[in-house]
Amino acid sequence: MDTTTPTSYHHFLGIDVSKDTIDCWLRPRGEYSQWTNRDEGFQRLHRWLNTHNCPQQHTIICIEDTGIYSDRLLASLTRQGWRCALLKTTAAKKVAPEHHRKDDRFDARLLAEYGDRYADQISLTPPPKESVKQLQQLYAERQRLIKARNATQNRKQQGSHGLVDSELLAQQWQQQLRLYSKQIDSLESQIRNLISCHSELNRYDQLLRSIPGVGQVTAWLWLILFYGEQQLNHKQIASRFGFAPHRFSSGSSVRGKTRSSGHGNSQMRSCMTMVARSVSHHHERFARYKQRKLDEGKPWPVVRNNLINKMIKIICAIWNSGECYRKDYESRIDRQKKVA
Repeated sequence: MDTTTPTSYHHFLGIDVSKDTIDCWLRPRGEYSQWTNRDEGFQRLHRWLNTHNCPQQHTIICIEDTGIYSDRLLASLTRQGWRCALLKTTAAKKVAPEHHRKDDRFDARLLAEYGDRYADQISLTPPPKESVKQLQQLYAERQRLIKARNATQNRKQQGSHGLVDSELLAQQWQQQLRLYSKQIDSLESQIRNLISCHSELNRYDQLLRSIPGVGQVTAWLWLILFYGEQQLNHKQIASRFGFAPHRFSSGSSVRGKTRSSGHGNSQMRSCMTMVARSVSHHHERFARYKQRKLDEGKPWPVVRNNLINKMIKIICAIWNSGECYRKDYESRIDRQKKVA
C-alpha cells in the first residue's frame, strides 16, 4: 500500500462496528449511512464512497476495533485500496471526553472527527494475516476446551467424595473427558500442520522452540501476539504483561518496594511462569541463578519474576537475530566480566 502524508487527507470516514451493522459518518460532508456487517455491505460502502467523490489517496477510514467483527471489514476495504486505521473506543474520548449521548451513529461521527483532528498521529493498520487469524481461532478454541475439560475433571473428583456414588454420572464424566482430550489433540494437530505449511511461521516457531523452557504452547502464543513484527523490545513487552518492576515512590514521604504490576494477559503470564519454573529446575545456568538469589534472601516470587524478565529478554533477542538459541553463547557483558 502506498503511503500518504497526513496533510493530504481531505475526507474522513468514521465507522462504528457492531455484530450485524456498520454505522458510517463521512466528514466534512456530514453524510451518514448504515450497512450490514457482511461482504455485500462492504461492497455497498465502497460504492457509496465513490459516489461522494472520495479519492482513496485523500481518504482515511477510522474503524472501531471490535476484534472479529471489524477484521473482515478491514480486510475487505484494504483489498479495495482504502487506507484504514483500527482505533480503540477510547480514541473518541479525545474528541468528546464527556457526553451523555450514546448511539452508533454518534460514535461514528466522533471517530470521523478524531481522524480529522489527529490525522498526523494515526498509523494505518495492515490487513489481518489469514494464517495468524486461523492460528488465533484454533488456539482460542483449544483454551476453551481445556477449561471445559478441567471443569469436568473437578466435577468428577468432587463426585467421588460425595455421600452418594452415581455410576451413571461417573461414566458420563469419563466420556466427556475422553471427548475433550480427542478434540484438543485434533486442534493441536491442526495448529502444527498450519505452522509447518507456512514458511515464516515455521521459522519463528523453530526459533522459539530452541529456547530453554519454551514449549509449543508458549511458542504458539508468541506467534499469535507478535508475528509480523520484525523487532521486539523486551522492556516494552515486560511492561505490557506486568512483569517489569516499577518504582513506588513520590516526593520524600512515599516509599514502597519496587514491584511488578501483576496485570496483563493471563495466558502470557501463565505461560511465562511455567517457562521460569522449567528453566529453574532443568537448566543449570538458571538453576544456579535461582539458588544464588534465594541464598541472598530474595523471596521466590521475586526470583521467579526476575527469571521471567530474563527469558523475555532472551526470547526477544532470538526473535530479532533470527538465530537459534546457543547454550554456549556469551554476551558482551559476560565477556567483559570474565576479562575483569
